[in-house]
Amino acid sequence: MPNDMAHDNPLLKAFGAAALDGAPEWFGKVTEAGAARFAELGLPTNRTEAWKYTSLRSLGGVEFSPPAKGAETVDIPRDRIAGIEGIEIVLVNGRLDESRLDLDRLPAGLLVTPLADALQYKDGVTMHALQDESAIDGLPLAALSTAGITGGVLIEIAKDADIAKPIHIISIGTGNTAFAPRNVIWVGPNAKATVVESHVGEGGYFSNSVTHVTVENEAVFHHYKLQNESREAYHVAMTHVLCGEKTVYDNFALSCGAKLARNEIRSKLDGSEILYAVNGVYMAAANQHLDNTTFIEHAKPNSESREIYKGVLDENGRGVFQGKILVQRPAQKTDGYQMNRALLLSRKAEIDSKPELEIYADDVKCSHGATVGELDAEQLFYLKARGISEHDARNMLIEAYLRDALDEIRVDKVARAFGEKISDWLAERIAREDAA
Repeated sequence: MPNDMAHDNPLLKAFGAAALDGAPEWFGKVTEAGAARFAELGLPTNRTEAWKYTSLRSLGGVEFSPPAKGAETVDIPRDRIAGIEGIEIVLVNGRLDESRLDLDRLPAGLLVTPLADALQYKDGVTMHALQDESAIDGLPLAALSTAGITGGVLIEIAKDADIAKPIHIISIGTGNTAFAPRNVIWVGPNAKATVVESHVGEGGYFSNSVTHVTVENEAVFHHYKLQNESREAYHVAMTHVLCGEKTVYDNFALSCGAKLARNEIRSKLDGSEILYAVNGVYMAAANQHLDNTTFIEHAKPNSESREIYKGVLDENGRGVFQGKILVQRPAQKTDGYQMNRALLLSRKAEIDSKPELEIYADDVKCSHGATVGELDAEQLFYLKARGISEHDARNMLIEAYLRDALDEIRVDKVARAFGEKISDWLAERIAREDAA
C-alpha cells in the first residue's frame, strides 16, 4: 500500500534530476520503474518491518541537490580512506572521475568500464543486473537509487584471472548532494580478486548506492567496505550477491561514520560447497545511528555461511543488527552461523538486535544469537590491580574487543588498514573523554 510520505517526495525529485546523458532507451525504462516503485512504496517508516528500528523521517524533510552534470575532481582525503595500495577508482558524488583511472595500465584479466559506456552493451552484465526487478522489489531505498542512478563502474574479472592488487573504489560525497552510484562486479569462473570500498566526504550529503556482485563457479572474491562518511551525512547501501558452485565470498564492513547509515547485504547462495562470510564492526558515538541488515538465502545443499558483527556504542549512539538466514528445502547439509555482539559504553547507548532463521530443510546445522553487555568488571579489576588507571584499562579492553573482530578479514593488508581506522576512532573517543 502506498506510504503517506510518497507523494511529492523531495528525495524523488532530487534523484530524478540526476539522469545520465546519452543513456539507451532500455535504461530510461529501468529508472522509470524505480521511480514508480518508490512512489508506490514511499519512504519506509517504523511500520515497515525491515525498517522498524531505523527511522528515516528526518531524511524525508531534507532538500538535497542533484550532483553536477559534469565530472568533478576533488582531493582524496587520504587520512579517512582505507590505507592500502591498489587500483583506485574514484567516484565524486556518484560520478566516476575518469581522469584518475588509467584504463590502459590495468593488469591482465581486469576490465573496468564506466557505467555510461557499459550501458551501451546489449545483453551485457550491466543490462542484466539493472533489469533485474528483484533488486528493487519491496526495497524502497534501492528503488529510489534506481530512479536516479548517477554513475558508477562495471568491474569484470576474467576467467582464471588472479588480480594481485586490491581494487579500491573510493566514493567521495560533498555538500548537500543526493547521489546514487551503481557498481556492477562480475568475477569470472576460477578467478581471484579483492575489492575494497571507502566511503568518505564532507557535508550533509546523501549517498544511496546499489552494488551487484556475481561470483561465478570456483571463484574467490574478497569484498571489504569502510564507511567513514561525514558525521552530517546519510549513507544507505544495498549490495546484491549471487554465488555459484564452489565459490568463496568473503565480506567485511567497518562502519564508523555518518549521521545515519544502513549497510544492507542480500545474498543468494545458488550452488553447493560455497564458503560465504559476511562480518563487520560498527562504532557509533554521539547522535549516530548505524544499521547492519543482512539476508542470506541457501538455495542448494552443502554450503556454509558465517556471520559475525561486533559493535561498540558510546554516548547516545545507536546500533541495529538484523540478520536473516533462509534455508530452502533443497539446501540439505547447510551450515549457517550468525552472531551479533554489542558493547555499551554509556547508559544512553542503545542496540536493537534481531537475528532470525527460517529453515525448510531437515538436515542442517544452523544457529544464531546476540549478546549485549558492558565492559567486564573482573577484567577491569585485573588491569587496575597491575597499576593501570581505570581510564587506560577501559580503553585497552575496548581496543582488544574491536581488534579481535579483524581476525575475520582474510587479506592481511586490509586488516591492518581497518585496524588503523579503529585506532583513529579510539583516539577521537579518548580525546572527547579527556575534554569532558
